[in-house]
Amino acid sequence: MSVEPEDSVSTSPVVRWGLGAVLFALLAVSMVFTAAGNGLMIAGAVICGAAACFAAYRAVRAARTGS
Repeated sequence: MSVEPEDSVSTSPVVRWGLGAVLFALLAVSMVFTAAGNGLMIAGAVICGAAACFAAYRAVRAARTGS
């Protein structure tokens, strides 16, 4: 059995960017609910939210270009 992935199994950029958007959004929400007034935690949540928006933008862009 080969350790290398098969050539027929590949993840499209749309799926990768979409998954990144979802994961960053979940992390941002989690950080907001556990922040309890901690400024650095809230700033981190804002950064994660921005990363989620960027990843969602890239996923939509990849879907439109057909990648």
